[in-house]
Amino acid sequence: MATVASILTAIDNIIRRVNEVKVCQDHLKLITISLTRLRRGLNDLVTPLDESHSQEDLAQILKAIDEVVTGCSENENYLNGMTYRDLESVLLRLHFRLAQHEANITDDYEIRVQILSNACQEQQLLLQGSYDETMRQRLEAIEQSTKKNIIEQLHVLREKYLKTIESYLHTCIELHKSENPAGLTGDIIAKVIHNSYQISYKERMTLEHKWRSCKLPLTRTFIQLKPDKSTSFERNESRQLLMEHEENMLNSTHSKKESSKRIWEQLMSTPYMMSMVAKNRSPKEDNATVENIIRSKRWIVILGDPGSGKTSFARWLVHHLAQTLLLNGPDSTEYGPLRIPILIRIGEFAEILKEQPSITLFDYIGKHKWMGKSIVDDSLISSDNISCALQDYIKQGQALII
Repeated sequence: MATVASILTAIDNIIRRVNEVKVCQDHLKLITISLTRLRRGLNDLVTPLDESHSQEDLAQILKAIDEVVTGCSENENYLNGMTYRDLESVLLRLHFRLAQHEANITDDYEIRVQILSNACQEQQLLLQGSYDETMRQRLEAIEQSTKKNIIEQLHVLREKYLKTIESYLHTCIELHKSENPAGLTGDIIAKVIHNSYQISYKERMTLEHKWRSCKLPLTRTFIQLKPDKSTSFERNESRQLLMEHEENMLNSTHSKKESSKRIWEQLMSTPYMMSMVAKNRSPKEDNATVENIIRSKRWIVILGDPGSGKTSFARWLVHHLAQTLLLNGPDSTEYGPLRIPILIRIGEFAEILKEQPSITLFDYIGKHKWMGKSIVDDSLISSDNISCALQDYIKQGQALII
């Protein structure tokens, strides 16, 4: 016959030995917490347990827990024919049985309900945590496998198109290694120098001539990105309002100032506009670094005023990736997995579309130029060869199209 004293001794022994078990530790921790609460409840017990049932039943539960602890302590791989999932299921049932006994030793109905409710919640949290950890491990394994495949594919493509791709990368580096100083023409520079140093007319002409070939090395660009927090619906509706406004202005007799005031009033009266304003004013800092965005997003559109650095950044990125690839550098950069850069000037593509309306961007790649300059050495590599190589990189997911 089990007594309260023998039950308390059994509880103490289990709590003391449970740390020796290396499997199902989270489940056993849950049982340990429940045993600790049960022990406290038994010590505070005023009315004796129902000796004919409760004590014997509790003793059997403790015996089952003790057998699990003993078996797993002596041999981590010994589960008596059970799988880990079976063992976890058994431990959860034992945990709930302990919670039922803890609830039975109190006369307060609300406390009983709370004890059983807490037990269910603890089990749900444990199962959710276990599921999350399993999914994390699976995703990590998939990510590692994908990275390995990407690296292997990149090496295979490099070997397949070695001469063609090396010529292309060399040209990318040469085309995008420097930048003309925007807005600073030779006559402006010569005028500033003349006003400061009183140079002669001949020196002034020489300076103007030399300035035309002056280029600044494109070593790094610095642009600050601010993510657009509006939804596609909000953007489309705002665009529609502005288009209607432009159409009305052509047919309106009102002044430009009055028309402009009217469109702002119309925009601010729309139901969604205030939410757009609130989102844009949010003080919360977004992790909107260029590296993080390119690494984590598949499609990106960068908008900005003329001269804000969009093209300079695109050219620097091409130069950076081409140089890393050519030097057989690391398989990834701060911008994510290393991919071959393909820089397209939309203006040049638009000109080709006028001549060949049916041409696709994919077909255009390899035949494209940069400011009219070829992307490979024409005397060594044909446009068909570079098209075939770059299009193969795209098909294999190894290209960054800019």
